[in-house]
Formats: sequence, C-alpha cells, structure tokens
Amino acid sequence: MKKLALIVSLFLCACAHTPVPFDLPAEAQSISIPVEDLRPESEKNDEIFSLLVTSSQYGIYRKGDKTLSPPITDIFRWMVFERLGETEKNLKISVYHMVVYMNMKSMLRRQAFAFPIGGAIGVIIAGNTVASTVNISQSLVDREQFEHSSKTEAHRAFYSEEENPGNAPIFVIYIDAAVKDKRVFIKTIAPLSAPDGQYPLALAVEGAIQYWLDQYSSTK
Repeated sequence: MKKLALIVSLFLCACAHTPVPFDLPAEAQSISIPVEDLRPESEKNDEIFSLLVTSSQYGIYRKGDKTLSPPITDIFRWMVFERLGETEKNLKISVYHMVVYMNMKSMLRRQAFAFPIGGAIGVIIAGNTVASTVNISQSLVDREQFEHSSKTEAHRAFYSEEENPGNAPIFVIYIDAAVKDKRVFIKTIAPLSAPDGQYPLALAVEGAIQYWLDQYSSTK
C-alpha cells in the first residue's frame, strides 16, 4: 500500500506537467473521420473538487484532455476506425461526454486522519486498510440520471460497494458517443495500479473504449 501511495503521488505530480503517452500508429494522424465534440467545456479541463477532508468531494479529481497524449478523443477516433473502418463506410463520430475522474477519497482521507496521530507509521497503517487495487467494472449508463447529477459533478466518481468493495483508488471513465447516429453511453471503473512499465490511465482508457465498441457492436 505504501508503494501504491507513492505511485499515486507521482502520478498526480506527473499529470500536472507531462501527459501520459498513449501509443498510436502514425496512421492515426492521417485518418479523415470527423469528430463532433459536443462535450461540456468543463470535461476538457482538470479539476480538484475539494481540498476539505470532511467534504464528500474530497479526493476526487477530473483529469482533462492534457492528461493524455494524444487526447482521449483522438484515441477514441482511432480505435473506432480500427474496429469499424473496414465494415462501415462514411463514419462520423459525435461525442457528448468523454471524461476521466480519479477517486482517491478513502486512501487520502485515512492518511489525513492518521498522520497527526501516528506520523508516517500511522499513514502506512491507515493505508493498509484500503485495498491497493480493484477489478475493472463496466456498465451501461442511464443518461437521464447522469445529467441529473450535473450540479454535483464529483458524485459521478462515486462507486457502489459491489463495484469497489475495498475502497481502492480508482479511475471512473464515462463515454457517451455516437457513430453514424447510433449512440451508446458506458461507465468504466478501473484501478490506479498497473504492471511495471505500463501506464494505469492508458490501460483504463483503452479498456473503456473497447467496452464502448463492444456495446456498440452488440446493440441494435
């Protein structure tokens, strides 16, 4: 858990300066599929929802377009082309929501309360009561319910006990997009940990887009 806390800390610092690389082929720059970006401007920018440890929004962050290189919409466009380009012609993409949140509330809150009591040892002990990882969890989203939560945006990064039983630090990714007017809305919960040499955010985004494509292909 101490290692996870260090990884998360380094990730937050790195994202503030250097975007996480996502490996795309050179061909991705030359495809001509148009992307209509209809997202709220806020979804494109970083946000710390609260620094107050007692707030329900504490430990929740929105990661904007500059967090990834290339931006998530470019990654989505390439993966759509890669999956559908040979079977469907005149592809057109419309993006309504495509946003990444981080929820680290449980880990950061336990550390904040433990440090005054036990110093660094207290932080490690508190950290050990929070799971270091979580299995990926994916589902379709109720669009009306999602839009209803717009006034308390940080709540979109909340999770159920079933989704994250150990309160591990997680990414929460939403993708609401249409290809050729066929619209699908999905949610992905993914861990902030990854195998050595890989980027947790890149893996989470790739998994989210793959799930969106699976749902697109399976729904009529």
